[in-house]
Amino acid sequence: MKSLLSEELVKQIFFYSDEKRPNPLIADEVDIMQFAEKLEAVFRPIIAAEEHKRCVSIVASMNREVASALASQRP
Repeated sequence: MKSLLSEELVKQIFFYSDEKRPNPLIADEVDIMQFAEKLEAVFRPIIAAEEHKRCVSIVASMNREVASALASQRP
């Protein structure tokens, strides 16, 4: 599956989220791209499942039979 993350996007997100916290997690030796790819791998199926549920809900308001068939499909 093609990644939605580019190196530039990951760096922008990383630097954007650089806020000072009382108990920071310091990781000097972390490959930012590898970390982002791992996050994406974990969250992609979760996001797909949520999108699937939302689609079933929208379709159910129009046609319950189609929504039932859609709900039985994998996201």
